Amino acid sequence: METIIVTILLIFVTLLILVMFFFIRKTVAKINQQTKDFFVDKLQTYDDLISEREKKLSGLKEDIEQREKILKESINISDGKNQVFLYDLKNIDYQYDKIFKKMKEVDQRFNIDTVKLIKRFIKEHFKDDTVLEYTKYDSIRKEFNQQVIFKLISMRPVEQEKEVRRIMRDLIYIVDNYKKKNKIFDTKKFISYFDKIIDKVDPYIYVYTGSKDENYDSFHPFIRTKVDNEIYRGISIVYRGKLYDYSLK
Repeated sequence: METIIVTILLIFVTLLILVMFFFIRKTVAKINQQTKDFFVDKLQTYDDLISEREKKLSGLKEDIEQREKILKESINISDGKNQVFLYDLKNIDYQYDKIFKKMKEVDQRFNIDTVKLIKRFIKEHFKDDTVLEYTKYDSIRKEFNQQVIFKLISMRPVEQEKEVRRIMRDLIYIVDNYKKKNKIFDTKKFISYFDKIIDKVDPYIYVYTGSKDENYDSFHPFIRTKVDNEIYRGISIVYRGKLYDYSLK
């Protein structure tokens, strides 16, 4: 009886191995075919790219030959003098013959006298009633340097608030106002909140220009000129947290 069972098991195992063998063989064949198809597609893509490059090179070669032909024909030896005729290069990709015309139109329409603009802005907007307040705020703000901020954010919120109150001294009311809208104290958010308050009382007029050669600091003691590389023409003015944009970017 045991011999029969062993024989049946051997036959079953043999059949199982055969089935697995044919299954694996079929799977390997399928993977090989997929791999071949993948590489064929890639080779076809590369062939297409090469063909496209060859067409462009052929076109460039014809264009060069045509230009050389025009140049030779343009050199006309007559009475011992060379006469050279100019011709337009119409096939250069980066050539845009209307760009200077557009720039000229922009310059004509966007013609702002920045000097008059700044003087008028000073007359209409400038006030020096917040100088002392700004000086006080700015002095305390400078105490929040990178080392202090790093130290604060490593503390628990309660400890952060306690240390910030100590730094703020007689400006604790600013912390109180912040806490009305934020139950959990966060140093970074508080500093952002404090910066916005400082901006609103900042007496300096920040004039942004696109040219390093322009400087308006001499126009007024509270003017600070800054460079904004994105400005093409005109200026932008930031005063007491508000932006007055007279620029073209």
